[in-house]
Amino acid sequence: MTKEFNTKISQGGGDEQQRPGGRLGLLVNSVCDVMELRRNLKEMSFLADFFRAVNTSLILEDVLEAAASKIYQYFRFNLMVVSLATGGEDRIMAFSPLDLESSHHELMAILSNHTGLRAHHVKGFRSLGLTGPEGSLVFGNTNFLALPRNLGSVTVYSEFNFINHFSDGMLEGMMESFGVALHNSLEYEKVRDLSMRDGLTGLFNRRVLEEMLELEGRKRQVEPLSLLIIDLDHFKQINDTHGHPAGDLVLQTVARVLRESTRGSDLVARSGGEEFSAMLPSVSLDVALEVGERIRTNLERTMVTYNGRSIKVTASVGIAHRSARSLCGIKELEIRADKALYEAKRSGRNRVCAYPCGSQSGEIPKADGNAKGSPRIVRIK
Repeated sequence: MTKEFNTKISQGGGDEQQRPGGRLGLLVNSVCDVMELRRNLKEMSFLADFFRAVNTSLILEDVLEAAASKIYQYFRFNLMVVSLATGGEDRIMAFSPLDLESSHHELMAILSNHTGLRAHHVKGFRSLGLTGPEGSLVFGNTNFLALPRNLGSVTVYSEFNFINHFSDGMLEGMMESFGVALHNSLEYEKVRDLSMRDGLTGLFNRRVLEEMLELEGRKRQVEPLSLLIIDLDHFKQINDTHGHPAGDLVLQTVARVLRESTRGSDLVARSGGEEFSAMLPSVSLDVALEVGERIRTNLERTMVTYNGRSIKVTASVGIAHRSARSLCGIKELEIRADKALYEAKRSGRNRVCAYPCGSQSGEIPKADGNAKGSPRIVRIK
């Protein structure tokens, strides 16, 4: 009786081991559950770190670099391109783990791989927080991801499939966090621009000019800097004759001419009324004179039409310059530029006048109307 009972138990135990869903199946399921749990914890940890990183700053470039760096830590891509649709124009920034500063060949390969990229759009390994270059030029897998809120897209080039490396939930959470951070940065840019821009002309306002000049004044190493003050001639007469709407059109046209006549690295501002300023870093006084004359000439050639009537525009330009060889404080630089403008007005208007390097801003020195070979360029000497 006892022997028969033991035999049945033994047979029953064997059936349980062999039956699907038995002990072996439970063990396999448990291992899969543990692996899934570990993956979920890893993804949750990544999403938390990613969310913190992209929301640390409201500066757009910082947000993009933080996102690219965190994604690279999780997935080794060879190129990541973020294209933002900001209304007026598309903005692009790309990230690569390569040393693009030392290798022109690698940079050219990247530029040819993605349409619309320019050299200044692409950042190398340092932007990803790497101590040295990594990766390769293998772009075998291309994954395109749309950003939420119609903000643009992210394109990832890599040796392996980027999307397959993430679960659907993780990918959705990452892109949503990225989209929110980008939206906040772009909104911050709008608010910042409103506080920094002149509403009529779109140029920087006087406060921005003063802050940038102040920053230049704080630099330990004095670098060449020229300040131009541009004042329209007889602007009150334009307002009185044609009306203030015509005057506004003239100011907007002048702003356009100033942008077209200067470099992208120059800061152009509307100082107030009919007065504008241009801050030219890293240029000599001679180059500043050339820029001033280009501005004056372009304005003189510009005809503004309002209600079928043509309005002629001219301006006087005062220039001051400082460098390591011709030291002066920022306030002194502004005073000198203003005195040079006064001399340009006194000399007959529609002229460019430069304050001499190394002079003290007491009495205005005598002007030389034949400087630089043009009767319209005046060097005070």
